[in-house]
Amino acid sequence: MTILETLHSQALEEYENQNIDKVLEIYKNILELNPADEIALNCTMDIYLERGNKFDYYLTRANLNLSQGKLEFAINDVKKALELNMENVGIRLRLAKLYDMANKPLKAIDECLKAIDYDKTAQRAYVDLINLYVKEGSVESAIDIAHRGLDVFETDPQMADLLSKLYFRNNDMQNALKYVQDEFLKIKILLQDEQNEKAKEILDKYTKDNTPLNRKSDWYILRAQYFYNVGEYNQALENVDEYVKLNSPDALSFQMKALIYEGLNDGFNAHMNWGFCKKLQNKSDEAIVEFENAYQLNPKNKDVLIELYNLYMQNKERFVAIEFMQKVYDIDKDEQAK
Repeated sequence: MTILETLHSQALEEYENQNIDKVLEIYKNILELNPADEIALNCTMDIYLERGNKFDYYLTRANLNLSQGKLEFAINDVKKALELNMENVGIRLRLAKLYDMANKPLKAIDECLKAIDYDKTAQRAYVDLINLYVKEGSVESAIDIAHRGLDVFETDPQMADLLSKLYFRNNDMQNALKYVQDEFLKIKILLQDEQNEKAKEILDKYTKDNTPLNRKSDWYILRAQYFYNVGEYNQALENVDEYVKLNSPDALSFQMKALIYEGLNDGFNAHMNWGFCKKLQNKSDEAIVEFENAYQLNPKNKDVLIELYNLYMQNKERFVAIEFMQKVYDIDKDEQAK
């Protein structure tokens, strides 16, 4: 019997004993493990309805509707709950999240602004609002909100770093450096601003042994960027490889390698890595262009032929895909290709 089955059995037993408070407690535990458990949701709703607790009833029904993919119904339920407690910032932010999921960004932004009006110390409201503005491409508005947040949370380094990242995103390195608190973020900004030696001064404070485990991958990729900036491409590649050992290949590592190979005038490997980068970003058409460029430089490389085969198959261009698999077979009569 699974944990959930055991809990359901316990809830039923407590219900038969008329221990409704205990039943409610067990169902809450079930929902922590599985928020979409329809039995727990329905039974919890029944309890709240019998007790006249409309606020929690509507919130639970919103969860049920959300688990069933009924987003608009979930929104209406949260709105009804909010009408019963207009100053509840957490529920208002929940409504903002649902509006965002429903692709109604202006309504989501409005709810976050109202949350801040009700409670200017609601830090999550600032963060959610900043993310919404960034998503909408309104970085300047996000910066304004970050400043408002920093006025309230003056000693909070996370809010300062959030503002720094926004300036960095806006290519305003001077202000990004003005507010940055995190040393690794500062290195990143300095390297982007080509203040390489200042970045190296901070990088050199850390070693493979004294860098915190959760920042070690940051250290390697920043070292890679530093060596790339100063033209020491082989050392840059070594540090990307160390980064990959910790993170597995990702779009950032492929992008970094592509730039390094461009610096080494290795067109084939540059195009290959750009191809893998675009592929991981789900930009299949751009990935095909990069792998096609690599193919032109080395038409006998099986890796690039197989990547092109897979991408053309993904795009449902079967005849083009088959041509590339034929090329794989022609190289060494590969039985799998046949």
